[in-house]
Amino acid sequence: MNQTYYTVLTQKGIALLDNATSLGVPIKITQIAVGDGNGNITTPDATQTELVHEVRRAAIDKLFVDNENPCQIIAEQVIPETDGGWFIHEIGLFDDKDNLIAVGNYPATYKPNIIEDSSRTQMIRMVIIVDNTEAIELKNDSTEVFAARQYIEPRADATQTAATQKYVNDTITAKITAHEKSTNHPNATTSAKGFVQLNSAINSKLETQAATPRAVKKVYDKAVKRAGDTMTGQLTLSSKGLKINNDNNDSMTLMTSGDRYSHVFYDAKTNRSARKLDYDSTENIWQFKNVNDVTINDKSVLKAGDYGIGSTEGAPLSNANDILLTGFYGADIVNRSGLPDLGFDNNHYSTLAVYGSGSIYGHVEQFFAPTLKGPRILSRSVFNLTDKKKWIESVTEANVDRFVPPVGVPLPWPKSKPPVGYLECNGANIDAEKYPKLAYAYWDGKLPDLRNWDNSRNKDRPDGKDITFMYIVKAE
Repeated sequence: MNQTYYTVLTQKGIALLDNATSLGVPIKITQIAVGDGNGNITTPDATQTELVHEVRRAAIDKLFVDNENPCQIIAEQVIPETDGGWFIHEIGLFDDKDNLIAVGNYPATYKPNIIEDSSRTQMIRMVIIVDNTEAIELKNDSTEVFAARQYIEPRADATQTAATQKYVNDTITAKITAHEKSTNHPNATTSAKGFVQLNSAINSKLETQAATPRAVKKVYDKAVKRAGDTMTGQLTLSSKGLKINNDNNDSMTLMTSGDRYSHVFYDAKTNRSARKLDYDSTENIWQFKNVNDVTINDKSVLKAGDYGIGSTEGAPLSNANDILLTGFYGADIVNRSGLPDLGFDNNHYSTLAVYGSGSIYGHVEQFFAPTLKGPRILSRSVFNLTDKKKWIESVTEANVDRFVPPVGVPLPWPKSKPPVGYLECNGANIDAEKYPKLAYAYWDGKLPDLRNWDNSRNKDRPDGKDITFMYIVKAE
Protein backbone atom coordinates (compact mmCIF):
# COMPACT_ATOMS: atom_id res chain seq x y z
CA MET A 1 0.00 0.00 0.00
CA ASN A 2 1.51 3.34 -1.12
CA GLN A 3 -0.50 5.38 1.36
CA THR A 4 1.50 6.25 4.48
CA TYR A 5 -1.37 6.59 6.91
CA TYR A 6 -4.36 4.29 6.53
CA THR A 7 -6.85 2.06 8.29
CA VAL A 8 -7.54 -1.66 7.65
CA LEU A 9 -10.25 -4.04 8.83
CA THR A 10 -8.90 -6.81 11.01
CA GLN A 11 -9.55 -10.46 10.26
CA LYS A 12 -11.87 -10.53 13.27
CA GLY A 13 -13.66 -7.45 11.99
CA ILE A 14 -14.17 -8.94 8.53
CA ALA A 15 -15.58 -12.15 10.02
CA LEU A 16 -17.97 -10.24 12.31
CA LEU A 17 -19.16 -8.00 9.45
CA ASP A 18 -19.81 -11.02 7.20
CA ASN A 19 -21.72 -12.73 9.98
CA ALA A 20 -23.73 -9.56 10.66
CA THR A 21 -24.60 -9.28 6.95
CA SER A 22 -25.72 -12.93 6.77
CA LEU A 23 -27.79 -12.91 9.96
CA GLY A 24 -29.08 -9.36 9.73
CA VAL A 25 -27.91 -8.55 13.27
CA PRO A 26 -25.58 -5.49 13.12
CA ILE A 27 -22.46 -5.33 15.23
CA LYS A 28 -22.08 -2.54 17.77
CA ILE A 29 -18.92 -0.44 17.48
CA THR A 30 -18.57 1.34 20.81
CA GLN A 31 -14.97 2.47 21.52
CA ILE A 32 -11.90 4.10 20.00
CA ALA A 33 -8.46 3.45 21.45
CA VAL A 34 -5.21 5.32 20.81
CA GLY A 35 -1.67 4.17 21.40
CA ASP A 36 1.88 5.43 21.18
CA GLY A 37 3.18 2.34 19.32
CA ASN A 38 6.03 2.10 21.83
CA GLY A 39 7.44 5.34 20.40
CA ASN A 40 7.04 4.45 16.68
CA ILE A 41 4.44 4.94 13.98
CA THR A 42 2.98 1.50 13.38
CA THR A 43 2.06 -0.44 10.26
CA PRO A 44 -1.57 -1.65 10.44
CA ASP A 45 -1.85 -5.45 10.31
CA ALA A 46 -5.14 -7.30 9.68
CA THR A 47 -4.07 -10.04 12.08
CA GLN A 48 -3.90 -7.62 15.04
CA THR A 49 -6.21 -8.20 17.99
CA GLU A 50 -4.93 -5.22 20.01
CA LEU A 51 -2.84 -2.08 19.62
CA VAL A 52 0.92 -2.28 19.93
CA HIS A 53 0.81 -0.10 23.07
CA GLU A 54 -2.59 1.28 24.02
CA VAL A 55 -2.58 4.43 26.16
CA ARG A 56 -6.27 5.34 26.16
CA ARG A 57 -9.64 3.80 25.28
CA ALA A 58 -13.02 5.53 25.56
CA ALA A 59 -16.52 5.57 24.08
CA ILE A 60 -17.16 6.87 20.58
CA ASP A 61 -18.70 10.33 20.49
CA LYS A 62 -20.16 10.02 17.00
CA LEU A 63 -20.61 7.19 14.48
CA PHE A 64 -22.12 7.89 11.07
CA VAL A 65 -22.10 7.07 7.36
CA ASP A 66 -20.08 9.40 5.15
CA ASN A 67 -22.52 11.53 3.12
CA GLU A 68 -20.21 11.54 0.10
CA ASN A 69 -19.35 7.84 0.22
CA PRO A 70 -22.11 5.54 1.56
CA CYS A 71 -19.61 2.70 1.94
CA GLN A 72 -17.56 4.64 4.51
CA ILE A 73 -18.24 4.58 8.24
CA ILE A 74 -16.77 7.49 10.21
CA ALA A 75 -16.13 7.27 13.95
CA GLU A 76 -15.14 10.29 16.02
CA GLN A 77 -13.92 10.70 19.57
CA VAL A 78 -12.91 13.79 21.56
CA ILE A 79 -9.95 13.43 23.92
CA PRO A 80 -10.44 16.04 26.66
CA GLU A 81 -7.67 18.35 27.81
CA THR A 82 -7.41 16.43 31.08
CA ASP A 83 -6.02 13.37 29.25
CA GLY A 84 -2.62 13.30 27.59
CA GLY A 85 1.08 13.36 28.14
CA TRP A 86 1.80 10.92 25.28
CA PHE A 87 2.19 10.70 21.50
CA ILE A 88 -0.53 9.26 19.26
CA HIS A 89 0.93 6.87 16.68
CA GLU A 90 -1.86 4.30 16.31
CA ILE A 91 -5.66 4.08 16.57
CA GLY A 92 -8.13 1.20 16.90
CA LEU A 93 -11.88 0.62 16.67
CA PHE A 94 -13.53 -1.85 19.14
CA ASP A 95 -17.01 -3.38 19.40
CA ASP A 96 -19.08 -3.93 22.55
CA LYS A 97 -17.30 -7.26 23.15
CA ASP A 98 -13.79 -5.72 23.02
CA ASN A 99 -13.05 -7.16 19.57
CA LEU A 100 -10.62 -5.06 17.51
CA ILE A 101 -12.63 -4.31 14.34
CA ALA A 102 -10.23 -1.91 12.53
CA VAL A 103 -6.73 -0.64 13.16
CA GLY A 104 -4.79 2.28 11.67
CA ASN A 105 -1.60 4.28 12.06
CA TYR A 106 -1.58 8.01 12.80
CA PRO A 107 0.72 10.95 12.10
CA ALA A 108 2.94 11.53 15.10
CA THR A 109 0.87 13.83 17.31
CA TYR A 110 1.66 14.81 20.87
CA LYS A 111 -1.36 15.12 23.15
CA PRO A 112 -0.57 17.25 26.21
CA ASN A 113 -2.67 17.17 29.35
CA ILE A 114 -4.09 20.01 31.43
CA ILE A 115 -1.08 20.35 33.67
CA GLU A 116 1.07 21.31 30.68
CA ASP A 117 1.07 24.83 29.26
CA SER A 118 -0.10 23.72 25.82
CA SER A 119 -3.01 21.53 26.87
CA ARG A 120 -5.86 21.19 24.37
CA THR A 121 -8.86 19.12 23.39
CA GLN A 122 -8.06 16.61 20.64
CA MET A 123 -10.60 15.08 18.22
CA ILE A 124 -9.76 11.72 16.64
CA ARG A 125 -11.48 10.63 13.43
CA MET A 126 -11.28 7.08 12.06
CA VAL A 127 -12.67 6.03 8.65
CA ILE A 128 -13.37 2.42 7.57
CA ILE A 129 -14.76 1.14 4.29
CA VAL A 130 -17.35 -1.67 4.40
CA ASP A 131 -19.50 -3.43 1.81
CA ASN A 132 -22.71 -3.11 3.80
CA THR A 133 -23.15 -0.24 6.25
CA GLU A 134 -26.35 -1.86 7.55
CA ALA A 135 -24.14 -4.46 9.21
CA ILE A 136 -23.02 -1.79 11.73
CA GLU A 137 -25.34 -0.27 14.29
CA LEU A 138 -24.95 3.53 14.02
CA LYS A 139 -25.73 4.35 17.63
CA ASN A 140 -23.67 5.74 20.50
CA ASP A 141 -24.41 6.96 23.97
CA SER A 142 -22.87 10.42 23.63
CA THR A 143 -25.37 13.28 23.83
CA GLU A 144 -22.88 16.09 23.43
CA VAL A 145 -22.85 18.00 20.18
CA PHE A 146 -19.53 19.60 19.36
CA ALA A 147 -20.38 22.55 17.12
CA ALA A 148 -16.71 23.35 16.68
CA ARG A 149 -13.78 21.15 17.60
CA GLN A 150 -10.28 20.51 16.47
CA TYR A 151 -9.58 17.17 14.84
CA ILE A 152 -6.75 15.45 13.04
CA GLU A 153 -7.44 13.00 10.21
CA PRO A 154 -4.73 10.72 8.71
CA ARG A 155 -4.10 11.62 5.08
CA ALA A 156 -1.70 10.38 2.39
CA ASP A 157 0.42 13.55 2.65
CA ALA A 158 0.35 13.45 6.45
CA THR A 159 -1.12 16.98 6.59
CA GLN A 160 -3.40 18.06 9.39
CA THR A 161 -6.79 19.51 8.57
CA ALA A 162 -8.72 21.58 11.10
CA ALA A 163 -12.39 22.46 10.68
CA THR A 164 -15.61 22.50 12.58
CA GLN A 165 -18.19 19.77 12.22
CA LYS A 166 -20.69 22.32 11.00
CA TYR A 167 -18.33 23.52 8.28
CA VAL A 168 -17.75 19.97 7.07
CA ASN A 169 -21.47 19.15 7.00
CA ASP A 170 -22.35 22.45 5.30
CA THR A 171 -19.71 21.89 2.62
CA ILE A 172 -20.94 18.36 1.88
CA THR A 173 -24.56 19.50 1.79
CA ALA A 174 -23.71 22.35 -0.58
CA LYS A 175 -21.90 20.01 -2.97
CA ILE A 176 -24.73 17.47 -2.99
CA THR A 177 -27.29 20.24 -3.58
CA ALA A 178 -25.27 21.63 -6.45
CA HIS A 179 -24.91 18.19 -7.98
CA GLU A 180 -28.62 17.48 -7.70
CA LYS A 181 -29.45 20.81 -9.35
CA SER A 182 -27.02 20.15 -12.20
CA THR A 183 -28.20 16.62 -12.96
CA ASN A 184 -31.63 16.42 -11.34
CA HIS A 185 -31.32 12.63 -10.96
CA PRO A 186 -34.09 11.27 -8.70
CA ASN A 187 -33.78 8.20 -6.51
CA ALA A 188 -34.62 4.95 -8.25
CA THR A 189 -37.83 3.08 -7.43
CA THR A 190 -39.34 -0.21 -8.56
CA SER A 191 -41.12 1.66 -11.34
CA ALA A 192 -38.71 4.50 -12.25
CA LYS A 193 -35.03 4.92 -13.07
CA GLY A 194 -32.68 6.95 -10.90
CA PHE A 195 -29.88 6.80 -8.34
CA VAL A 196 -29.71 3.57 -6.36
CA GLN A 197 -27.61 2.50 -3.39
CA LEU A 198 -25.92 -0.92 -3.44
CA ASN A 199 -26.48 -3.43 -0.66
CA SER A 200 -24.75 -6.79 0.03
CA ALA A 201 -27.33 -8.02 2.53
CA ILE A 202 -29.28 -11.15 1.56
CA ASN A 203 -32.13 -10.75 4.04
CA SER A 204 -33.08 -7.12 3.37
CA LYS A 205 -36.67 -6.21 2.41
CA LEU A 206 -35.75 -2.81 0.96
CA GLU A 207 -37.00 -1.95 -2.51
CA THR A 208 -34.88 1.19 -2.89
CA GLN A 209 -31.46 -0.50 -2.96
CA ALA A 210 -29.83 -2.88 -5.43
CA ALA A 211 -28.05 -6.16 -4.66
CA THR A 212 -24.31 -6.40 -5.25
CA PRO A 213 -22.65 -9.38 -6.97
CA ARG A 214 -21.51 -10.44 -3.54
CA ALA A 215 -25.13 -10.66 -2.32
CA VAL A 216 -26.11 -12.64 -5.42
CA LYS A 217 -23.30 -15.14 -4.81
CA LYS A 218 -24.33 -15.61 -1.18
CA VAL A 219 -27.89 -16.34 -2.24
CA TYR A 220 -26.67 -18.77 -4.90
CA ASP A 221 -24.50 -20.61 -2.38
CA LYS A 222 -27.44 -20.95 0.01
CA ALA A 223 -30.08 -21.75 -2.61
CA VAL A 224 -31.62 -25.19 -3.19
CA LYS A 225 -29.53 -27.18 -5.63
CA ARG A 226 -30.74 -27.68 -9.17
CA ALA A 227 -31.76 -30.99 -10.72
CA GLY A 228 -28.69 -33.13 -11.22
CA ASP A 229 -26.66 -31.40 -8.51
CA THR A 230 -25.33 -33.40 -5.59
CA MET A 231 -26.94 -32.64 -2.27
CA THR A 232 -24.69 -32.82 0.78
CA GLY A 233 -25.48 -32.62 4.47
CA GLN A 234 -28.26 -34.12 6.54
CA LEU A 235 -31.82 -34.38 5.19
CA THR A 236 -34.45 -33.60 7.82
CA LEU A 237 -38.03 -34.80 7.31
CA SER A 238 -40.87 -32.56 8.45
CA SER A 239 -44.38 -33.69 9.34
CA LYS A 240 -45.31 -33.28 5.66
CA GLY A 241 -42.52 -35.65 4.68
CA LEU A 242 -40.46 -36.12 1.53
CA LYS A 243 -42.56 -36.84 -1.54
CA ILE A 244 -41.33 -38.89 -4.51
CA ASN A 245 -43.54 -38.65 -7.61
CA ASN A 246 -43.89 -41.36 -10.27
CA ASP A 247 -44.58 -40.76 -13.95
CA ASN A 248 -48.08 -42.24 -13.63
CA ASN A 249 -48.94 -39.68 -10.90
CA ASP A 250 -48.58 -42.25 -8.10
CA SER A 251 -46.28 -41.15 -5.31
CA MET A 252 -44.43 -42.41 -2.25
CA THR A 253 -44.04 -40.13 0.76
CA LEU A 254 -41.53 -40.67 3.56
CA MET A 255 -42.88 -38.99 6.64
CA THR A 256 -42.62 -38.92 10.43
CA SER A 257 -45.31 -38.64 13.08
CA GLY A 258 -44.38 -38.79 16.74
CA ASP A 259 -42.18 -41.84 17.21
CA ARG A 260 -43.28 -43.39 13.90
CA TYR A 261 -41.56 -43.31 10.51
CA SER A 262 -43.82 -44.30 7.61
CA HIS A 263 -43.76 -45.10 3.89
CA VAL A 264 -47.09 -43.81 2.55
CA PHE A 265 -48.18 -44.79 -0.99
CA TYR A 266 -50.65 -42.69 -3.00
CA ASP A 267 -52.64 -44.42 -5.75
CA ALA A 268 -53.63 -41.85 -8.38
CA LYS A 269 -56.33 -44.13 -9.86
CA THR A 270 -58.24 -44.50 -6.61
CA ASN A 271 -57.12 -41.13 -5.18
CA ARG A 272 -56.33 -42.86 -1.88
CA SER A 273 -53.26 -42.98 0.34
CA ALA A 274 -52.23 -45.87 2.58
CA ARG A 275 -49.31 -46.62 4.84
CA LYS A 276 -47.28 -49.55 3.56
CA LEU A 277 -44.34 -49.80 5.95
CA ASP A 278 -43.95 -48.30 9.43
CA TYR A 279 -41.11 -48.16 11.92
CA ASP A 280 -42.10 -47.67 15.55
CA SER A 281 -39.06 -46.38 17.44
CA THR A 282 -40.72 -46.90 20.84
CA GLU A 283 -41.41 -50.58 20.17
CA ASN A 284 -38.37 -50.92 17.86
CA ILE A 285 -40.35 -52.88 15.26
CA TRP A 286 -41.06 -52.68 11.53
CA GLN A 287 -44.71 -53.16 10.53
CA PHE A 288 -46.19 -53.97 7.11
CA LYS A 289 -49.52 -52.22 6.51
CA ASN A 290 -52.06 -52.84 3.71
CA VAL A 291 -49.70 -55.25 1.92
CA ASN A 292 -50.98 -58.45 0.28
CA ASP A 293 -47.63 -60.10 -0.39
CA VAL A 294 -44.12 -59.70 1.03
CA THR A 295 -41.15 -61.09 -0.89
CA ILE A 296 -37.47 -61.42 -0.10
CA ASN A 297 -35.11 -62.04 -3.03
CA ASP A 298 -38.15 -62.49 -5.31
CA LYS A 299 -39.55 -65.22 -3.06
CA SER A 300 -42.82 -64.80 -1.21
CA VAL A 301 -42.35 -65.06 2.54
CA LEU A 302 -45.75 -63.74 3.68
CA LYS A 303 -48.90 -63.52 1.61
CA ALA A 304 -52.60 -62.78 1.99
CA GLY A 305 -54.25 -65.59 3.93
CA ASP A 306 -51.20 -66.33 6.07
CA TYR A 307 -51.60 -65.74 9.76
CA GLY A 308 -51.39 -62.02 10.38
CA ILE A 309 -51.40 -61.16 6.63
CA GLY A 310 -54.79 -60.20 5.24
CA SER A 311 -56.69 -62.17 7.92
CA THR A 312 -57.12 -61.85 11.66
CA GLU A 313 -57.53 -65.61 12.10
CA GLY A 314 -55.03 -66.89 9.56
CA ALA A 315 -55.48 -69.65 7.04
CA PRO A 316 -57.74 -72.49 8.21
CA LEU A 317 -55.90 -75.32 9.90
CA SER A 318 -58.09 -78.12 8.63
CA ASN A 319 -55.60 -80.88 9.35
CA ALA A 320 -52.05 -80.13 10.41
CA ASN A 321 -50.87 -83.56 9.26
CA ASP A 322 -51.70 -82.75 5.63
CA ILE A 323 -50.47 -79.15 5.29
CA LEU A 324 -47.30 -78.76 3.24
CA LEU A 325 -47.51 -75.25 1.72
CA THR A 326 -45.28 -72.72 3.47
CA GLY A 327 -47.02 -70.19 5.67
CA PHE A 328 -48.58 -69.62 9.05
CA TYR A 329 -51.84 -71.44 9.89
CA GLY A 330 -54.19 -71.12 12.83
CA ALA A 331 -57.10 -73.07 14.26
CA ASP A 332 -59.84 -71.77 16.51
CA ILE A 333 -62.28 -73.85 18.58
CA VAL A 334 -64.97 -73.88 15.88
CA ASN A 335 -64.67 -76.89 13.57
CA ARG A 336 -60.87 -76.86 13.47
CA SER A 337 -58.93 -80.05 14.09
CA GLY A 338 -55.48 -80.07 15.62
CA LEU A 339 -53.26 -83.15 15.89
CA PRO A 340 -55.54 -85.97 17.07
CA ASP A 341 -52.69 -88.47 17.01
CA LEU A 342 -50.94 -86.38 19.69
CA GLY A 343 -54.05 -85.68 21.73
CA PHE A 344 -54.93 -82.24 20.40
CA ASP A 345 -58.59 -82.20 19.37
CA ASN A 346 -60.78 -79.47 17.93
CA ASN A 347 -61.39 -77.91 21.34
CA HIS A 348 -58.01 -76.17 21.41
CA TYR A 349 -56.43 -73.26 19.62
CA SER A 350 -53.25 -74.13 17.76
CA THR A 351 -50.74 -72.64 15.33
CA LEU A 352 -48.71 -74.33 12.62
CA ALA A 353 -45.69 -72.76 10.89
CA VAL A 354 -44.40 -74.38 7.71
CA TYR A 355 -41.00 -73.51 6.21
CA GLY A 356 -39.41 -74.90 3.07
CA SER A 357 -39.94 -75.13 -0.67
CA GLY A 358 -43.64 -74.32 -0.55
CA SER A 359 -44.50 -77.09 -3.00
CA ILE A 360 -46.56 -80.22 -2.37
CA TYR A 361 -43.71 -82.15 -3.96
CA GLY A 362 -40.99 -80.52 -1.87
CA HIS A 363 -39.49 -80.72 1.58
CA VAL A 364 -40.67 -78.65 4.52
CA GLU A 365 -40.21 -78.33 8.26
CA GLN A 366 -43.35 -78.09 10.41
CA PHE A 367 -43.55 -76.41 13.82
CA PHE A 368 -46.76 -76.98 15.77
CA ALA A 369 -47.76 -75.08 18.93
CA PRO A 370 -50.97 -75.98 20.78
CA THR A 371 -51.84 -73.20 23.18
CA LEU A 372 -54.56 -74.19 25.64
CA LYS A 373 -52.68 -77.30 26.70
CA GLY A 374 -49.68 -75.29 27.73
CA PRO A 375 -46.78 -73.78 25.77
CA ARG A 376 -45.52 -76.83 23.89
CA ILE A 377 -43.57 -76.91 20.63
CA LEU A 378 -43.47 -79.93 18.34
CA SER A 379 -41.59 -80.22 15.04
CA ARG A 380 -40.98 -82.68 12.24
CA SER A 381 -39.85 -82.83 8.61
CA VAL A 382 -42.14 -83.89 5.76
CA PHE A 383 -41.37 -84.80 2.17
CA ASN A 384 -44.01 -85.23 -0.56
CA LEU A 385 -46.69 -85.82 2.11
CA THR A 386 -45.66 -89.48 2.16
CA ASP A 387 -42.43 -89.42 4.09
CA LYS A 388 -43.52 -87.91 7.39
CA LYS A 389 -41.11 -88.04 10.29
CA LYS A 390 -42.35 -88.43 13.82
CA TRP A 391 -43.28 -85.33 15.80
CA ILE A 392 -40.54 -84.39 18.29
CA GLU A 393 -41.32 -82.17 21.25
CA SER A 394 -38.83 -79.43 22.19
CA VAL A 395 -37.78 -78.86 25.77
CA THR A 396 -39.17 -75.62 27.26
CA GLU A 397 -39.45 -74.19 30.75
CA ALA A 398 -43.02 -75.45 30.87
CA ASN A 399 -42.19 -79.11 30.13
CA VAL A 400 -38.64 -79.42 31.38
CA ASP A 401 -39.81 -81.61 34.29
CA ARG A 402 -40.87 -84.22 31.78
CA PHE A 403 -37.28 -84.58 30.57
CA VAL A 404 -35.14 -83.79 33.67
CA PRO A 405 -35.34 -85.93 36.84
CA PRO A 406 -36.76 -84.08 39.85
CA VAL A 407 -34.53 -82.69 42.57
CA GLY A 408 -33.12 -85.40 44.83
CA VAL A 409 -32.89 -88.24 42.27
CA PRO A 410 -29.29 -89.60 42.22
CA LEU A 411 -27.64 -89.62 38.79
CA PRO A 412 -24.36 -91.32 37.79
CA TRP A 413 -21.61 -88.89 36.70
CA PRO A 414 -18.35 -90.12 35.06
CA LYS A 415 -16.10 -87.35 36.40
CA SER A 416 -14.21 -86.66 39.61
CA LYS A 417 -16.11 -83.39 40.25
CA PRO A 418 -19.88 -82.74 39.95
CA PRO A 419 -21.08 -80.23 37.31
CA VAL A 420 -22.37 -76.76 38.18
CA GLY A 421 -25.77 -76.94 39.91
CA TYR A 422 -25.24 -80.47 41.31
CA LEU A 423 -23.88 -81.94 44.55
CA GLU A 424 -22.03 -85.20 45.15
CA CYS A 425 -23.94 -87.86 47.06
CA ASN A 426 -21.34 -88.09 49.80
CA GLY A 427 -23.45 -88.00 52.99
CA ALA A 428 -22.82 -84.28 53.64
CA ASN A 429 -25.32 -82.08 55.53
CA ILE A 430 -27.80 -80.12 53.38
CA ASP A 431 -28.11 -76.33 53.72
CA ALA A 432 -31.91 -76.11 53.95
CA GLU A 433 -32.03 -72.34 53.34
CA LYS A 434 -29.87 -72.61 50.22
CA TYR A 435 -31.38 -75.87 48.87
CA PRO A 436 -34.98 -76.10 50.19
CA LYS A 437 -36.12 -78.59 47.53
CA LEU A 438 -33.19 -80.89 48.23
CA ALA A 439 -33.78 -80.69 51.99
CA TYR A 440 -37.42 -81.56 51.42
CA ALA A 441 -36.41 -84.69 49.48
CA TYR A 442 -34.15 -85.95 52.32
CA TRP A 443 -35.94 -85.64 55.65
CA ASP A 444 -32.83 -86.30 57.75
CA GLY A 445 -31.09 -83.22 56.21
CA LYS A 446 -28.22 -85.25 54.74
CA LEU A 447 -27.26 -86.29 51.28
CA PRO A 448 -27.17 -90.07 50.72
CA ASP A 449 -23.70 -91.54 50.79
CA LEU A 450 -23.48 -93.35 47.47
CA ARG A 451 -19.74 -93.12 46.95
CA ASN A 452 -18.63 -96.22 45.11
CA TRP A 453 -15.19 -94.94 44.19
CA ASP A 454 -12.14 -94.45 46.34
CA ASN A 455 -12.27 -90.66 46.72
CA SER A 456 -9.24 -90.82 49.06
CA ARG A 457 -10.92 -93.32 51.42
CA ASN A 458 -8.65 -96.29 50.58
CA LYS A 459 -11.67 -98.40 49.66
CA ASP A 460 -10.85 -99.47 46.17
CA ARG A 461 -12.60 -102.36 44.57
CA PRO A 462 -11.32 -105.83 45.44
CA ASP A 463 -9.59 -106.03 42.07
CA GLY A 464 -7.61 -102.88 42.94
CA LYS A 465 -9.21 -100.66 40.26
CA ASP A 466 -10.76 -97.23 41.03
CA ILE A 467 -14.46 -96.70 40.52
CA THR A 468 -14.89 -94.45 37.44
CA PHE A 469 -18.12 -92.58 38.29
CA MET A 470 -19.89 -90.84 41.17
CA TYR A 471 -23.53 -90.19 42.06
CA ILE A 472 -24.83 -86.62 42.00
CA VAL A 473 -28.13 -84.85 42.74
CA LYS A 474 -29.51 -81.52 41.41
CA ALA A 475 -28.99 -78.73 43.97
CA GLU A 476 -32.14 -76.59 44.40
